[in-house]
Parts: sequence; structure tokens; C-alpha cells
Amino acid sequence: MTSEPFFTAARPQYLFINFGPGVRWNQNDPATITDARFDEPLSRVGRAADPSRARRLGLSFILSYLHSPPDRIDATLGRILDLSLGRDVPVLVVLDGQNWWGHRHDLWNWWDPAQPGYRPANRLNVEWTGWGPEHAVKICWRNWGRQIRVLPAPNLAAPRFRRACETELRRLARRIKEWADRLPPDMRHLFPGVKVGWETSVGVNAYHYPGGNRYAERYPSDPSRDPQHGLDMKKDFAGGLAPLGYAALVSRGGSRLIRGGPVTLADQEQISADYLRFLAGVCRRAGLKRDEIMVHAGGQFAPWERHYSHATALNPDSVPGWSLYNRAPEDAGDLAAVLAKAGRQDWCAAEWLSFARTADGWAEAFERTLDFRRCRSLSVYNWESIHNRPDALEGLRRTLAEPPRQPR
Repeated sequence: MTSEPFFTAARPQYLFINFGPGVRWNQNDPATITDARFDEPLSRVGRAADPSRARRLGLSFILSYLHSPPDRIDATLGRILDLSLGRDVPVLVVLDGQNWWGHRHDLWNWWDPAQPGYRPANRLNVEWTGWGPEHAVKICWRNWGRQIRVLPAPNLAAPRFRRACETELRRLARRIKEWADRLPPDMRHLFPGVKVGWETSVGVNAYHYPGGNRYAERYPSDPSRDPQHGLDMKKDFAGGLAPLGYAALVSRGGSRLIRGGPVTLADQEQISADYLRFLAGVCRRAGLKRDEIMVHAGGQFAPWERHYSHATALNPDSVPGWSLYNRAPEDAGDLAAVLAKAGRQDWCAAEWLSFARTADGWAEAFERTLDFRRCRSLSVYNWESIHNRPDALEGLRRTLAEPPRQPR
């Protein structure tokens, strides 16, 4: 007697192509989610020749729910879901509240009375470089190919920040769930679940140079004066820069409320894990099942022992996920050991890209990831990285034509 296969036509293994937010579409304008934009990867790659092989090509869109007015987010989400149904294309909606939160001046503006939302108490909603609100940051930096200035990193444990996240996330998760519940049985494959978090970590995608506030104060419109060296992950978990996380530790309370000791790697891991548990819990309360919620943890880098454990993504309410850039999962630090210790099989490659230069190389990279344990999905970041790469597209095409293999 054979056991029921984990992946089926109704419950496939997904390969998603993510559209980079703000590149050729804008979450403020649902009209930028055009039929042509939606169809482009499908026409270039093609769908699996036989859907019963249980692999499906899908698309991924990131909606940063604190970065735009709610009505704009709602309209864009509606457009995505309508096209998913109309084109019979699975869509993974990624719901982010951490990396971009520009619309919520009322949460982060603690220093500029000339701008909307000014409130000195907003110091409590952003991160600090020391054990008090006098150390609140005004500016952070991010490098996703080049360094840019970004808003101060949010305090992931701040009550007001969490209430804002819960309000928006719960509404959007419920809407997606209601849409999924209306799908006819033969179209349930369109709903892979939702993904929350976006490389959730502290001080990685919003890092702060020591004394960094002075750059915002002295050169508010001139980033050319900013340091450019960024994070050095060979040094420590903070990349050699100013560790953040003090505000979150104060908000969480407990034994770490002492003056003098620095934030540690373990502190940042706990802050990140707690925030992902919070996001997964909001989605569960919105009606989603555990296996319909994927979380995306960040902060895992070589040298692995100096950075976050993959265990930060593990919680009982979701499927864990991590970023994998040109690396197989079995070669990614403690990822395999963490899953084995927890007795977990299902996981997702929440953000993925190969640096292969041949179709064979791409196909091998896809398979090494998809074959590892029960990889629920793999999300290629981004379409803009592969759309002019015949080798990548052919590797993706070959992978879609194959059935899922026996997990390793």
C-alpha cells in the first residue's frame, strides 16, 4: 500500500516568478497590473505541459501594507486576484509591513514637526542604538544592489506598530481567504497561501551607521555624503555597524531590561522569531490554515555561526521559509539540521536565485532546491533578473516539465 503523494494536481509544487515591486508596476496604481504584464512570463516560459505532473508556474507580488493608503492596496489586490482567476494562474501574495512603511508617518515621524504625523512619542515605534528613546534612529540604509536611504527601522515589538500591522494584515488575509473559498474545486490550485515577513531580521535590510542620525540632520537631501561601505557580514551579526534591537527588547520587557549590556545575536534572533510568530498568528485568526501561511526569515549568512540560525522561521502556525541565493539548501548553514531537529518536512524557498550560466546549471539548481525535503514552493527573485536570460528560462521550462521527485 503506497502513501498518498504530497504533491498533486490540486496541491502542486509551485515555482513562482516574483515581479520586483516598483520596477514595472506600482502598488498605488492597480492599472499597472496589466494583462500584458501578467501574461509575459507565461508566454516566455510556458506552463507545465501536463498539470497532473503536480508542478505549476505562478506569479508573486509583494504588497507593503503600511506603505500606501489602504484603498490603493485593496484595489491592487483585487486586480491581482481577478487576473489570477481569469488567466488560471496561481498567485502568491506577499504581505509586508516591515521593509516599507512610508505611508504611516504617524508611526515613525518623531523628529520633524513640519511633516505629517509628527509625535515625539513615535520614538517608541522605531529602533534605537542604545537603552533609551534618546537613541532613536532617524535614518537607516538598505542595499539591494545599491545603497539607498530608507526610513528608520521599525521596532518590531512596539504595540502601536503591531496594532497597525494587525489591522491591515488581518483585513487583507481575510479577503484573500474569502476569495480562495469561492474558488471551484477544479481551481483550488490558484491559492497557494500567503507569505508574510520579508527577510524578517533586525538591522539587515535597514542598517544604521554609528552616529548615523547626523547624516539626516546635516545632509537631509544629499546622500552623497553618506558612508558607502555598508554591512560587512564577515565581522559580526550587525555587519560591523551599530546593532539595533534595543527598542524591541524594552517593548518586550523581561530580564534584558538592564542598562549597559549590548544587544546580542540571540536577542535579535528572538525579536525576529517573535515577530514572525505574531504575523502567523494574525493570519490564523483571519481564518487561514497553518499550511496556507508561509513566513520569510532573514539574517542567515556565511560565516553561518556569526549570524541568525534558520530556526527563527520555525513556529507552529506556519511553513518556514528563507532566502537562498546561489546556494543549495543542504549547504545553507544549519537549515537542514534545524528542520531535522524540529521534525519538519515542509518549507519554502521564499526568495531564490541561481547564478548559473547554462540551462543545465539552472535546471540542476532548481531541482536541488525543490527536491530537498518537501519544498512547497520556490520564488525566483525577480522576473527582471531572468527575463532576458535564455538559459534561465530554459532551465525553468525543463523543471516545470518534470514531476516532483522523492524528497531528500
